[in-house]
Amino acid sequence: MKLKTSLLSVFVIAICSTAFAQDKIYKKNGDVVEAKIKSVGIKTLTYVRFDNQSGPEYTIIKNEIDKIVYQNGSEEEFGRGRAPRASRHAKDEAAEPEEKIKYKHNVLAIAPLQFSENGLGFGLSYEHALDKKGIIAFYLPAAITFDLNNGTYLNQTTGNYQNIPADAMVYAMPGIKVYPTGCNGLVRYSIGPSLVIGDGQKSSQTYDPTGNGNATSYITQSHLVLGMIVNNTLNINPSPHIFLGLEFGFGFTYLNRIGGLNQGTEGLVQGGFKIGYRF
Repeated sequence: MKLKTSLLSVFVIAICSTAFAQDKIYKKNGDVVEAKIKSVGIKTLTYVRFDNQSGPEYTIIKNEIDKIVYQNGSEEEFGRGRAPRASRHAKDEAAEPEEKIKYKHNVLAIAPLQFSENGLGFGLSYEHALDKKGIIAFYLPAAITFDLNNGTYLNQTTGNYQNIPADAMVYAMPGIKVYPTGCNGLVRYSIGPSLVIGDGQKSSQTYDPTGNGNATSYITQSHLVLGMIVNNTLNINPSPHIFLGLEFGFGFTYLNRIGGLNQGTEGLVQGGFKIGYRF
């Protein structure tokens, strides 16, 4: 009887030992896996789930493991502490990355090629964004153009050909630019009105007083222009500081005075190619 009792006790102890003979894998993220470890390699660990030991084998990278507690009670540590969980703020930052390029709100540019209704020339401009997104900007361009197509004329008095003066006009065009999507970006379009103030000279013919209709000479008189123009611009910003621009504007004069006399309403045109620096 005693022998049977002893054998039964040994059998029960063996079953209990087998039931609780499991390894525990503690991951750095806080998970605990009850397993039967098959092998431990240099970089990985292979195991089967303790509740399904005849099931598939799993492989885990040792960098993800904090420690292992084996069935005999011994421990093996792989790293101290757990991997920090991403904060909500960090997740929001990952979901909404900031712009890689920080565009400045001031632009100083030159126009090596500028035109107006008077002719060809060059110009300068300054632009300043008035809000954070750059939807509204103050704009101040200035330009000088020359009438290079005047050519020559025959002076009936002297009988010689003479050059017609290349009339110069200086313009200032303060105004605003409206960027529907803001000025901060690689390519941006804007539209806006500008006041046009122009001052220069205008050459005109004088005729033979005998009435034969022949131009005898040209006289140069002062030329004052005051009007309004609507500018369309296309900005290209390949870097935080480099600015390239194309511009075209059209409008009308309110005042077009030559030699002190108003000549009535005339059309105004201006545009050009610009290279600038953002700061």
